[in-house]
Amino acid sequence: MKLWNRNFTILVIGSFISALGSSAAGVAFGIMIFKETGSPLSLALFTIAHIIPRVVTSFLIGPFIDRNSRKKIIVTLDFTYTILFSIIAIILYQGFFNVAVFTAVGALFGVLDTIYQTAFMSMFPEVIPEGQHSKAYSISSLIWPVSAALMAPIAAFMITTFTFGTALLMAFNAITFFMTASMETTIKIEEKLNTSTVVKFQFTTDLKEGINYYKKEKGILGIGILFSAFAFVYAAHDLLRMPYFVNSERLGLEHFGIVLTLQHFSFLITASAVGRMIGGIIHYIFKYPVQKRFLIAVSVYFTVEILSATMLFLPYGFMIATSFIVGLLSVTSFNIRMSATQTYIPSTIRGRVNSTQSLLWNFGTILGCVLIGLIAEFSSFDYKYILLFVGLVTLSAIFMIPIRMKDEFKKIYNKDV
Repeated sequence: MKLWNRNFTILVIGSFISALGSSAAGVAFGIMIFKETGSPLSLALFTIAHIIPRVVTSFLIGPFIDRNSRKKIIVTLDFTYTILFSIIAIILYQGFFNVAVFTAVGALFGVLDTIYQTAFMSMFPEVIPEGQHSKAYSISSLIWPVSAALMAPIAAFMITTFTFGTALLMAFNAITFFMTASMETTIKIEEKLNTSTVVKFQFTTDLKEGINYYKKEKGILGIGILFSAFAFVYAAHDLLRMPYFVNSERLGLEHFGIVLTLQHFSFLITASAVGRMIGGIIHYIFKYPVQKRFLIAVSVYFTVEILSATMLFLPYGFMIATSFIVGLLSVTSFNIRMSATQTYIPSTIRGRVNSTQSLLWNFGTILGCVLIGLIAEFSSFDYKYILLFVGLVTLSAIFMIPIRMKDEFKKIYNKDV
């Protein structure tokens, strides 16, 4: 069966449109918080406020998503985002900024984003024809990189050039969500939901089924713990890289003979995104040998973590090249993991398992934000040395989890999809 059926096409195009707005808004929010406060800890607290509600929501939302139309959830939330970002754009246009208010807004988006992402991950496999999952996830892996490559430099330019640049970016995001929601209403799909009879304390029963699945499937649990460790380190990179460039520009610090600026940082994002785009295209055209997928994934994990930890020690041109390579390889990790796990997990329990995976990753992100935010705020360590140190966390995790649990991982990763 062909991959580009009606439902898949609508979902991919709609997701790409909303990703354009979300990429711009995501860059704008982080820059706005740091430039207004000048504090990595404030940026960390903003991120934590976005994540903590995700932890609670991840724990509770799985059974609900398995029993209710994922399409309706997604469409409803896209229209909700339209309204919320329109309000934010108006508020920012009025010149209002309060770190506590926007931190609370971040918390609200944490709840909504968790529901949306869990519903989307659970529905996406349902629009993919049999045998096309590897190609489909290669397309999915292109959505955010392409949007980031296009929007990161534009967002940086808008913020640094126009007084109300951030407000305009939020208005643009509202428009993209409205367009996406309108398209998604036309999707026609028969969803495979949990239709077992609802009895007293059904929520608890559904939740226990999800937990018991992890007891049986040690490989799925291992993947969740591994990516929780990755989330710890990714949080550190998200927290310190942008301030590293902003501080360099503000203080006039030279890095191998040049002063790094916010625009330089935006091109770093673009380089990673272009790498992801090319990686996604490669995955779409070529299919890796099934029995080598686990070995490829572990090799990629090691390479990406070493390159990411050492990036800020390099001249800017080499930073760009390294960011490109990391993006290229990260798509390989994403494609192997997502195509394997989402076809391996039964549809009727997918929402609960995905929500638990999100719970584990969010714990890693919170720990990373708290610990690294405190170190950056109250120590004199150069940010690049902090990132070099935290890289040891993921390198240790790779040895302790997928390598030690290779048989459980191979059962999932070496699945023909």
